[in-house]
Amino acid sequence: MRRKWLLAAVAVLMTTGAVPAAGERVVLEGALVRVNDRVVTVSDFADRLQQELTQIPEPPAGEELHQFAEMLLGEIINELVLMERASEKRVVVEDGMIDGAMKNLREENNLQDDEEWRQALESSGITEEQLRERYRRTILLQRTVQSEVRPVEITEEELRRQYEQDKERYRVPAKVELEQLFFEESAGNAERDQLLQRARGLVGRVRDGADFRAEATLAGVEIQELGKIPVEDCRPDLAEALQSLESGGLTDPLLVPGGVQVIRLVQRIPEGYQPFDEVVTELRRQRSAETYESQTRGLVERLKQEYLVEVHQDRLATILDNLGGA
Repeated sequence: MRRKWLLAAVAVLMTTGAVPAAGERVVLEGALVRVNDRVVTVSDFADRLQQELTQIPEPPAGEELHQFAEMLLGEIINELVLMERASEKRVVVEDGMIDGAMKNLREENNLQDDEEWRQALESSGITEEQLRERYRRTILLQRTVQSEVRPVEITEEELRRQYEQDKERYRVPAKVELEQLFFEESAGNAERDQLLQRARGLVGRVRDGADFRAEATLAGVEIQELGKIPVEDCRPDLAEALQSLESGGLTDPLLVPGGVQVIRLVQRIPEGYQPFDEVVTELRRQRSAETYESQTRGLVERLKQEYLVEVHQDRLATILDNLGGA
């Protein structure tokens, strides 16, 4: 149920009318929350809440619904505050930025075909103009925050401390790196017996010192890399066959669906941890996101002290009663 309190994702900005445009004064009966002249009415919030709930496979009820609504209300207040700040600072979003965002969305989802794009929008219940408006609002909020916060240098020393602190997250199980030869069956049990004989002959010669790759070539069988597989994920017969092998060793031929399999143990990889160098990029991205969120929270809280912020909690209770969440 945990959600980021700052809604930066386009999909979360569900109600195009929930946040009035800059400078627009809205005076409506049944205001739920007001930030200066920006108002979200009871019906605005009820619509958005209902839309949010439809995105959840198992929507909350009872006390969980109350918590969800309170969280959503907090998000909307934060949006209003940042929209007001954007208006003060005259932050704008150029059409080119929206065009670029739309283009990236289509490319990422392989929707360059106009008809497929139209069908995708239709199935999502949104028009292209509504989607553009959501992107515009999201980018506006992001640019407003970015104009206020300053990048913080994150040193490698900090990241190493974080790595040691969270090291269990990077634990990796014992693995085996494997290759296989697969003798494919095509004509029933009679051929399977022949395949077994061929496979046993190859295994015997390699165990006696013949070159594995040369034998595979002579047998007309391709060496296939299976990669590094956790020991616990190996099927039982394979795990048993690998138990006594040393690096470079071959299993006896194994009967599998479609043919005969011979496995070569390239190496055993003991249980351990991902090296710091492999996770440092993830750690830096995580720390940057945490720092950005912390600065954003501080900015919003400061602006709340400067702006007129009114919230009618009693009207929120009425909305929940109408949803059957009381």
